[in-house]
Amino acid sequence: MNQEYVSIAVAAVEGLVQITPVVVEDIVALLKPLKEGRAPTDAEWAFARRQLDDGNAALQAG
Repeated sequence: MNQEYVSIAVAAVEGLVQITPVVVEDIVALLKPLKEGRAPTDAEWAFARRQLDDGNAALQAG
């Protein structure tokens, strides 16, 4: 399993948990390749990075 993706997915999920309301579909989408034991697709990588960026921006905004 790609450790970089795991790190991004975990960080993105942690960011999502701190944003209200939590979007369950986003969490499920982030964890899908991990649950399936496969590498993420390009679209899943892009989604994870976007979620991480959005979560970081929300945390920095306070």
